[in-house]
Amino acid sequence: MKDLRELLKKHGREDLGAGVIEKGELVDVCINFISKSLPDLLSHKYDLVANITHNIPSEVGREGKVDPLQEGTYRCHVQHKGTQKWYEIQDLDVRETMPQLIGVSEAYIMIFEKKGL
Repeated sequence: MKDLRELLKKHGREDLGAGVIEKGELVDVCINFISKSLPDLLSHKYDLVANITHNIPSEVGREGKVDPLQEGTYRCHVQHKGTQKWYEIQDLDVRETMPQLIGVSEAYIMIFEKKGL
């Protein structure tokens, strides 16, 4: 995108690139919002109780290769209510994890519980 902006500027048409956001920039903005702002916005109303992530190999889904949702691995982060500890579960593997790692993982599904229930 940087090269394209420079090319547009060179030809006097930088107006064409105004307001355009590169995919990487958008991903960074979304990750920052989800990991920093969203917890603050929801913390007084909801508690995160589970987080599901889906990791896929980079070649899956390209050029007609297999369905991305059928490939890769799913992991679930679940909070144990009694101890307030978080666990990462993948198939039969269960291990304790740090809550900070959940906030920066790429969520596929997030499950919240309304406070006071």
